[in-house]
Amino acid sequence: MRVFVWVVAFIICFGNIFVICLRSCFASENQHHTMAIKSLCCADCLMGVYLLFIGAFDIKYCGEYNRHAQIWMESLSCQLIGSLAMLSTEVSVMMLTYMTLEKYLCIVFPFQHYRAGRKQTLCSLTFIWLLGFIIAVIPFWDKQTFGNFYGRNGVCFPLHSDQTEKPGARCYSTAIFLGEGRGHQSVYILYGACLRPG
Repeated sequence: MRVFVWVVAFIICFGNIFVICLRSCFASENQHHTMAIKSLCCADCLMGVYLLFIGAFDIKYCGEYNRHAQIWMESLSCQLIGSLAMLSTEVSVMMLTYMTLEKYLCIVFPFQHYRAGRKQTLCSLTFIWLLGFIIAVIPFWDKQTFGNFYGRNGVCFPLHSDQTEKPGARCYSTAIFLGEGRGHQSVYILYGACLRPG
C-alpha cells in the first residue's frame, strides 16, 4: 500500500497532465467539449495531488503513526488535503454529469440549437468549480455543527460516517452521498437513453 499510493498518484497526475497537454497542442473541432475535458482532467489531477500528500505524510509518520494519529487528524494539513479530495470528487462528478447532459442533448436533438456556446460553457464550468469549492469549505465554517469533518480517519478522506460523528456532519455526508448517487444515476439513465436503439 505504501508503494502503491505513490504509483497511483503519479499515474493519475501524469495521465491527466498528458491529456491536458495533448488537448492544448492539437486543435479540436469542438472547442467547448475540449474545455470541459481539460477541466475534468484538472479535477482528477487534484486527486493525484491528494494521494501524493498522503504518501508524503505516510513517510513522515512511518513506524510511529499511533503516537501522532490524533495530532495528525486534527492538524490543518489533514483538513486541507481532505478538502482537496472533496473538491476533486465533487467537481469530477458534476463535470461528468454536465458533459453527459450536453452530449445527450446533441444526440437526441441533433437539429435543435441546444449546443452550448463558449460563454455558456465557461459559465457552466465556473459554476461547477465554485459549487465544488463551496461544498468543500462548508465544514470549515461551523466547527460546532461539523466537528472534525475531515479528520475522521487517517487518510483525511471525508464522508466516513460513524456513531461519534456529529449529527450536522452526518446529515451533510448523507446529502452529498445522495447528490453523488443522483448524479451517477442521471449519467447512467442518459447513457442508456443515448444507446437505446431507435
